[in-house]
Formats: sequence, C-alpha cells, structure tokens
Amino acid sequence: MNQEIQKEIYETDYHQWTIEQTQALKDRNLDKLDWENIIEEIEALGRSDYQAVVSLLTRILQHRLKIDFANKPEAHRHWNQEIKAFSNTVRRRYSPSMKPKLNEDWQGIYSDAIDLYLIDYPPSDFPQECPYSLEDFLP
Repeated sequence: MNQEIQKEIYETDYHQWTIEQTQALKDRNLDKLDWENIIEEIEALGRSDYQAVVSLLTRILQHRLKIDFANKPEAHRHWNQEIKAFSNTVRRRYSPSMKPKLNEDWQGIYSDAIDLYLIDYPPSDFPQECPYSLEDFLP
C-alpha cells in the first residue's frame, strides 16, 4: 500500500488505519507501515500520559492546599479521599522516565494548583516555592 493511500486512511478512517497498522506490525510487513503517522501517534501517547500525570498531581496539590490553607476541617476527610483517588491513578499512569520533566515543571504545577484553589476559596498566604516535595506524591 503506498504512502498516499495510508495517509488518506489515517485522515478519513482512523479506526481502520489502526487495524491495518496493527496487522502490518504483526506480519512484520515494513512496507505497509505508515511510519510518519506511527511515530506521531507514539509521541502523542507519551505526551498524553505525561499530561494525565501532571493533571492528577495538580489536583492532588489543589486538595493538599485546601487541607493546609482553607479553614474547613469538616471537609478534610473528603479532600483526603480525593487525594487518595488521584494518587491511585498516578500510581497506575506514572513512569519513572517522567520524573526529570516533572521536577522541571513542579513549580508550574504548584501554581496551577493555587489557581484552582482560588476558584473556591479566598486568597491565602501561600509560600512562593512549593512547600511539598514531588517525591511525596509519586509511587
């Protein structure tokens, strides 16, 4: 199958494209592989997993901030349940190779968590630097 037909299938019937590419991989038929789009899809998978972990960590930090800065002790149990649920999902989605980039992005993740906190609660005297260690939230 030539590249133009593969590209057309990818653009018009993604599901069919995945079936054909899977079969070509199983058959080890390198000529039928749509290399350009396979590479793009694999890169997208990695970005998607990373963004999922970032989102979960942001939500964990948001709830940690609520516990530490919102004066709502009656809600602590609920927030701890949320943290536990998000942490369980981080455990399933996290890969050790993400850690260097997460370390780079940690302050930004903290800032995003503050932004989410501020939607529901008044401003507080948050530390400039994230007071929590990334390692505390990773499996």
